[in-house]
Amino acid sequence: MFIEEYNQFVTDTLNQVFEENKEQIEKAAHLLFETEKNHHKIYTFGTGHSHMVGQDLYARAGGYAKIYPIVETELTLLTHPMKSTYIERTTEYADVLEQIYHLDSQDVMIVTSNSGRNALVVEYVMRAKEKGVKIIAITSLSHSQKVTSRHSSGLRLFELADIVLDNFAPYGDAGIDIDSETRMGPVSTITGCYLSQSLIGRFVELLVENQMEAPVLRSGNMDHADEYNQILFNRYIYKKVQEK
Repeated sequence: MFIEEYNQFVTDTLNQVFEENKEQIEKAAHLLFETEKNHHKIYTFGTGHSHMVGQDLYARAGGYAKIYPIVETELTLLTHPMKSTYIERTTEYADVLEQIYHLDSQDVMIVTSNSGRNALVVEYVMRAKEKGVKIIAITSLSHSQKVTSRHSSGLRLFELADIVLDNFAPYGDAGIDIDSETRMGPVSTITGCYLSQSLIGRFVELLVENQMEAPVLRSGNMDHADEYNQILFNRYIYKKVQEK
């Protein structure tokens, strides 16, 4: 049955992600630690379904309060199922993002793209790196290494990143054959969120180990959490929105 096969597929893939990314997660967590210690910012970026990986870190229960997502409605699936697909293949949309978000040297951007091939992602990452921004990529090496870039440089995300976290999604993302022509059971969002939460958790652990401030949000459905969260929202999230 599909549910049994999918359960095994997800379980096996998560185990592989855990085993094969330990060293890179540790390296990335220390990069975030140095970024925070030196008073720089942590951004996330992704298009289409990939935006959800970064969004999962933002303003949520158990989430680090100082995460700044680079996400516009047009880059998601909220208004049209194909709009984000067209935009993520449009190099020039990076001009728009650069007018809205102001990344500085030594900031870090966690970039999620399963294929890592689309023109906007590659272009925006290239521009960020020119400014001195460090890039942590969450991508599928299995998929990305099988496809060509849609950017004029011929580069893919994993070839630009300072640190690569492999989500181990298969080529095409879905992993379970329903019949000879139908494959379902995508895994990249599950493993991508697992990687991003593992990374941020280890990063916050480093902050605590070094007696540094580690602002973490609580669930708004817990008693008295609203008052606690409001302080963090005012200090970090609302302030950042007003600076845009």
